[in-house]
Formats: sequence, structure tokens, C-alpha cells
Amino acid sequence: MKFPFYLLLFFLLTHSYTYAQSFNVDENTVNIEACTNCAGPGSNTNLNALEDATLNWLIVDADIPEGWEFSNCFPNCYEIGVISGVLNITSGQQYYLNCHVYPNEIEGEGSITMQITDNNGTIEEVTWNAVIGSAGLFENILDQDELTIQAIYNLQGQRIPELLKNQLQIVVFSDNSRKQVFIAE
Repeated sequence: MKFPFYLLLFFLLTHSYTYAQSFNVDENTVNIEACTNCAGPGSNTNLNALEDATLNWLIVDADIPEGWEFSNCFPNCYEIGVISGVLNITSGQQYYLNCHVYPNEIEGEGSITMQITDNNGTIEEVTWNAVIGSAGLFENILDQDELTIQAIYNLQGQRIPELLKNQLQIVVFSDNSRKQVFIAE
């Protein structure tokens, strides 16, 4: 009876080793928050090489407002419009993985998803969620709307006690209207 058990265990161990993952990604969801006139806002994560391999990457979805553009760095930076490539990785190395959004002064929200594959069948996707809002003096918004602040929320929906610099926030006013606000330094 023990022989089939050890045979099965051996098969499972060698099978999992044969199909081992050659890389992993630190974060599969990355947020980009910026103002409309910010020059090429971006955000990054890292890819970790677990063994030597050749990776293929492809932008599989770009749901962005009309007029926006984007580019990626993996680890070299590519021109706008390049949506696929190949990267040879070396075991133990870490590779910079970035997306830049060019909103061209257009407010909105969008997402860009990159799929990364290796020859072992490993598939990882990284999605950048971009929220681009208008920058300006918050006092001007208050003066213009003649409203008072009822609540302030971060993009994760958590109520925060005060406005933070260099982050997009959602402000709820006394009439229950909402605005996305980005306070620049």
C-alpha cells in the first residue's frame, strides 16, 4: 500500500516543480492619482524573477477616456503606443514595472491591464487604476460653490479627518454634492 502513496507523492512533487512559477509581482493592482495638468503621472510595482526565463507582456485592456494616452516601463521605458514586448529575466533579480498616464488635461477615470506570461504557463496581470482630477486651490472651489464641507473620503472610501496634499480625495458638501479634489503642494 505504501508504494502507490510514495509514487503519487513523487509524481505530485515533480509535477509541481516542472510547472514552477518563474516570477511573481509585488502588487497586481496599482493606483495612479493626479491632477489633469500633471505631466505624465505614473505608479509602479516590481516583478521578482524566481528563475531565468523569457517573459512576454501585452496590454490586454485599456479602458481610458478618449484623449488619454499611456506608456509602460518594464524595466526600459517604451514610447506611447507600444503595447507588447519581451523581457529576459535572471533569477534573483527585481524588475521595475510602471505605467504612465498622459491625461492631456482631461479629467476622468480609467484602467490599463498588462498580462505577463512565461513558457511554464504562469500568467500574472497587473492593473493600473488611474483617477485624474482637477488641481487647484480648494478655497476657490469653496468660494465658487458657497458650500461647506460635510465629509472627506480617500479613494478607498475611508473617511479622513482633513484634506491631504498630493492625493486625490472625494469631498462631500453640505448639499450632498461631491467633487474630486487634488491639493497640490
